[in-house]
Amino acid sequence: MEDLLAREIPDVDLRAVGVGGRAGSGVLTVVIDHPVRVDHELCARVTRVLDDAGLRDRYAVEVSSPGPEPPLRTTRHFVAAMGETVKLAVDPGAVPGAGKSVSGTLTSVGDDDLTVDTPTGQVVVPRDAVRRARMVKRSN
Repeated sequence: MEDLLAREIPDVDLRAVGVGGRAGSGVLTVVIDHPVRVDHELCARVTRVLDDAGLRDRYAVEVSSPGPEPPLRTTRHFVAAMGETVKLAVDPGAVPGAGKSVSGTLTSVGDDDLTVDTPTGQVVVPRDAVRRARMVKRSN
């Protein structure tokens, strides 16, 4: 899907893809971003590209913007989020003392790991242990 969108609508940034629902009534959820803005017209364009690729034959398709707490998937997403508050869902046991998630300020992005300053100290998270990640809106 990433290659398809990059070819058809190069400025679209695929933030997340999920499949939900039951067999025969699956829902493909696609979160996109764009340097200028994500509006209804862009979501409709992405939906048409997915339809032309045959995905709407198997799934209902929902295309949306990332909202105020965008998912982080690629190195570029993580680099852009440096200095921001993030929440990482991780494999249980992959990060000693972290449990199922790590939250704090993202301070470093490497090829193999991420460094997060948490209230209890700095935590290094292996990239392959991250299951989901998002920026977290700071409360004022």
